[in-house]
Amino acid sequence: MSDESGPEALISTVVKRAGFLAALSSGPIPKHHLGDELGVSRSTVYKAVRELHEYDLVERTDDGLALTVVGRILASEYDSFRATAEDVRRTRQLLSALPSEAELSTALLDDARTVFAERHAPNYPIRSFREMVDSADVVRGISPVALPQYVELFHDRVIDGNMTAELVLERPVVEYLVTDYGAQLNEALDSDQLSIWEMDATFPYGLIVVEGAHDGVSVVVYDERGELRGIIANDTPASVEWGKDVFESYRERATLVGGR
Repeated sequence: MSDESGPEALISTVVKRAGFLAALSSGPIPKHHLGDELGVSRSTVYKAVRELHEYDLVERTDDGLALTVVGRILASEYDSFRATAEDVRRTRQLLSALPSEAELSTALLDDARTVFAERHAPNYPIRSFREMVDSADVVRGISPVALPQYVELFHDRVIDGNMTAELVLERPVVEYLVTDYGAQLNEALDSDQLSIWEMDATFPYGLIVVEGAHDGVSVVVYDERGELRGIIANDTPASVEWGKDVFESYRERATLVGGR
């Protein structure tokens, strides 16, 4: 194989012949069976095999055509990229509402569940948010807004003593809570079940990480006016760990204003 053309030609071949790579991923297949396996003509098989040979992606064995080490690596990476592309496609409506500097992990998007604020039901994502918090023993989160439903939910859950919460909030959110919900805020802080930090930064999204009967993480998406657009939720260990890391990165830079 010549490397003079750079990786573009190899990438093009992998994409173009992905069906052949996928078929061979399960094991060797006689060349003359490939056409039937993929539903293509003999001439297409001949051309594809020639291209795959050119880049050392396949080799002939006693049992038929098989992937080389190079072929297995690139077939696996292509499958991974396709899965990521599909995850982005499914969540792009919410991703597009985030500021360009927002940092997200593909771990969050992997088979994520999305809940949108619909025109006829703008608070529908809050129901999903409430379900996560209601079943949690520990909640950690960051938020650029303080919706009345959030205030009521967290107040009730920490006062009943069955949940601890650690929240990092934008400074204007803390000021709003002190002004409009001072009594509830002080009662929750005095319970020793709630800790609040504040930052001067502008958060790109809200985040909630829960531990309990069901661990999970959700990114809460707001538009530039602070209106709720939807939630991207996941419960895989990798996504939850990512959420914890994001929370810790904010808490380390924030100032404790109340609680432990």
